[in-house]
Amino acid sequence: MNLLQFRRAMMKTLLGGVVGLSLVLSAGTVSAQTASVVPLTDADVAKIDPGPQPIPFSHKIHAGQDKIDCQYCHIYARRSQSSGVPPVAICVGCHRFIANGLQEVQKVLQAYEKKEPIQWVKVHDVPDFVRYTHDKHVTAKNEVYPNGVPCQDCHGPIETMDVVKKADPNFGLMGWCLQCHLKIPGAMERKKAIAASMTSTEIKNYKHPSGNYARPILTDCLTCHY
Repeated sequence: MNLLQFRRAMMKTLLGGVVGLSLVLSAGTVSAQTASVVPLTDADVAKIDPGPQPIPFSHKIHAGQDKIDCQYCHIYARRSQSSGVPPVAICVGCHRFIANGLQEVQKVLQAYEKKEPIQWVKVHDVPDFVRYTHDKHVTAKNEVYPNGVPCQDCHGPIETMDVVKKADPNFGLMGWCLQCHLKIPGAMERKKAIAASMTSTEIKNYKHPSGNYARPILTDCLTCHY
């Protein structure tokens, strides 16, 4: 494929994405306001169960009973794109002194002594062509989320789970994400301004109801796909 053919292929792909997103948004404006939570069936759970972890870890005990903040273990959540799998050293920081006689805790201590990572099984994931940035969500400040997006909004009531599961089988799908983005005041207004004029300075400096300028374009393809 030569350069010209490559450019034509890329343009065709981009145009297809724009058309697809416009269709999603036209439906999303309604679904964001009318969507309801559908209880999971056993069949749903079976589809989204990634399998057992190498060491049983209870968020119900750590985050629920002991009230350990999520970011104490997931130390990169407010600093980077990834929330980060807790280093074994963080576990050992407590379990060197607490419950160190338990068989499963012994596995953690042995991994630390051998300088080996624990091969945790990833439960929450998005496709490689999606860029989800934890820091932008955790530190968000707007009318809907003045103190950042709570972990539970995406991961469900994690503090009640002995075994981590996806709370929603639609986790990470574009429509699922857009339902949240469309709740932010000014998201649709800015999208309409872009559609009205691709060269207007109003696009760059579109004023949202909050009075703030230059917020992320929450309905734009390149916000999540780049």
